Amino acid sequence: MDALKILKKAGINPEEPVLLITAEEALENLLLAIEEYCPDLKVDKMNKKDLKTLLSSYGYSVTMYHPEDYHQERGALLENFKMLQKYGMTEDDYDSIDFC
Repeated sequence: MDALKILKKAGINPEEPVLLITAEEALENLLLAIEEYCPDLKVDKMNKKDLKTLLSSYGYSVTMYHPEDYHQERGALLENFKMLQKYGMTEDDYDSIDFC
């Protein structure tokens, strides 16, 4: 998956900051975690509202979690589990990325 293509398709400016990083950088980081923990999640199918929600959660997670082991990305994915289920995230994915 390509973060820039997904953002442009959703109509989100890839240079739009998410905290101190761009939407593209944030989504690239999320895509790395998604590839490792929930590869069937169809981020490229997400609508603009849901994608902006995920990016916002990622911004919040950056302030709450340390960066090792995708904790920030996993926090954003866990927080949005119900929404992400409609894009292919499963209970098994949730269990694999849960912190506990």
